[in-house]
Amino acid sequence: MARPTPRFHEHRISIMDRECKAEVGFYDEPPPEHTKGSEIFGHPKKSAKYPALPREHGQLLVVGGGPAGVAAATAAARSGARVVLAERSRRLGGQLALVGHTVANRLLWQRWLGWAQAELTAEAVDVRLNTTITEDDCAHFERVILATGARPMDPATLNGGPYAVLSAYTAISRPAPLTGGSVLVIDHGHEWPAVDAAEVLATHGYAVILATEAATPGALLSQEEQEAYARRLAALYVRVLPHHQLLIPSGGEPYMLRDMASGQARPLADNVGTIVIASKRVPDTDLWQRLRYRSPHVQRIGDAMTPRCVQDAIADGRQAVMSSHRSNRV
Repeated sequence: MARPTPRFHEHRISIMDRECKAEVGFYDEPPPEHTKGSEIFGHPKKSAKYPALPREHGQLLVVGGGPAGVAAATAAARSGARVVLAERSRRLGGQLALVGHTVANRLLWQRWLGWAQAELTAEAVDVRLNTTITEDDCAHFERVILATGARPMDPATLNGGPYAVLSAYTAISRPAPLTGGSVLVIDHGHEWPAVDAAEVLATHGYAVILATEAATPGALLSQEEQEAYARRLAALYVRVLPHHQLLIPSGGEPYMLRDMASGQARPLADNVGTIVIASKRVPDTDLWQRLRYRSPHVQRIGDAMTPRCVQDAIADGRQAVMSSHRSNRV
């Protein structure tokens, strides 16, 4: 069956006295017909609405259109609040949109996107893509929920050398073309970026070596996820080096891989052309730091507090709305 053509529709929007264009699009194909979003994401039944909030209380601004932000926006709109959902990129999804490029998460991404589109439309959430929010913008709202997500920690600088160096995020989203030879993936964060980057690159035909300081790549993932990745990486002939770390030279010395068990270090293989760094993820708190001592009431949720899985991010978004109802009833 032919792949559906991506659907784009342009909206001209105005936010805080500024006008800009945003392509409001749900970019990938819809979820399979036999799968309902409610089966995965636990959409509340219409008979189980949250207590209504008076609309005259003003608008709620949700900053960030990933799973946590969308869950908070739709739950608040379902309760009766007027909600603006602002996302700085051209599409919804946050890091889930990135991992939608991968074998492990493509179906989850498609299902979530179909669910999110249906929920935002049904609840009449004012979605504003390609929109960057400042602290002054937030002053126009009675309440702000920050779902700004996480970002990779800045990796240690690789000082020159014969290698192309890129982040796991870049390798996942733009896997070709890379410098010839093998690709060395360094798993610093012990989450999905390293294993996903290795799998994507191997799928595109690169010879991949995956080194991690832990006993297994993606050590912070669930046991089931680790086993699934291990099976797929083995099928793609990815060479895994547990208990290994990259030693970064201070001068013109060669890069080395150190076996943490034996303490021995050896230069990288001659055919390595690219090094991919999968750094630890840290919350994106830039806007939070500028807003935390100002009005209106501001709350952080999801990866903006600490990195978490999709299900926990969605639960965070809904819990933020429920906590608002409890405080309003006091």
